[in-house]
Amino acid sequence: MTSPRLSTVVVAWRSGRDAAELAAAFPRDPRFELVVVDNSGELSLPDFVRLVRPGRNLGFGAGSNAGARAAGAELLLFLNPDARPLPGAFEALLEGFERHADAAGLVPRLVGEDGASQCAWQLRPLPSPAALVAHAFFWNPVRGPRVEPPAGAAIAQPAAAALALRRQAFAAVGGFDERYWPAWFEDVDLAQRLATPGERLLYWPAATFQHRLGGSLPALGYGGFLEAYDRNLRHYLARHHGPVWAALFTALVPVGALARLALVPLLPPRRATSRREAARALASVARAAWRGFPAPAEAPR
Repeated sequence: MTSPRLSTVVVAWRSGRDAAELAAAFPRDPRFELVVVDNSGELSLPDFVRLVRPGRNLGFGAGSNAGARAAGAELLLFLNPDARPLPGAFEALLEGFERHADAAGLVPRLVGEDGASQCAWQLRPLPSPAALVAHAFFWNPVRGPRVEPPAGAAIAQPAAAALALRRQAFAAVGGFDERYWPAWFEDVDLAQRLATPGERLLYWPAATFQHRLGGSLPALGYGGFLEAYDRNLRHYLARHHGPVWAALFTALVPVGALARLALVPLLPPRRATSRREAARALASVARAAWRGFPAPAEAPR
């Protein structure tokens, strides 16, 4: 049996409909393999899909590593389950890797359901520690470009919603850090580690995928999102910028959360479904920071 040239690795958690739609849109071509890591143990997919069932929620990082180990190709495409390939996307990635033999990876183009580019969200510079500390006050000063860069442009920190990597480069830096559970900042961390040996990630818009944003948030809830996001941000700061920056962020999270809580009657957070959910979540994340962001109950073992 011929080995695939490109393996698409998808981590699915409470996203059965998305995974089924992606499988239906996936090309039946022996050059392309679809590997789905079923973190919730609920998926029923066609036989051509290589299904990995870990028996628990590994999170995105550990799930992606498990999918990469099960994949048969030397080129790996990490893809969110709510992404759909537009015609020619996978072929374009093969062409791009052939054209850029020195690149560690390629960054596909992501567009919304309306066809608008998601580059301002998807393609970003690596954040400074000061920019990360600003998140304690619900402010993210780091933005991607307003205008899409040209094909072949170097991207410092692409979102892992769609990221194609050579297996050798991925393995050389140890894959995703599995401590970023269940998600958020594992792609920033990976980009930071790839940048250290000077590996290049290049924008390749000929490979285009339609993507719905925020697929994990409804299942996790606003409170779960805030705690995971801040806990993982703190871990990233400690790993790449030292304990002082991590301690500063931890100290400021309760201040920012309580200040935001005071504004809920006037301006509820966009990600919360109600003012009550927002208030509970903000109070919860303040308590979590005071406790030093303890490890989650389902942290990887």
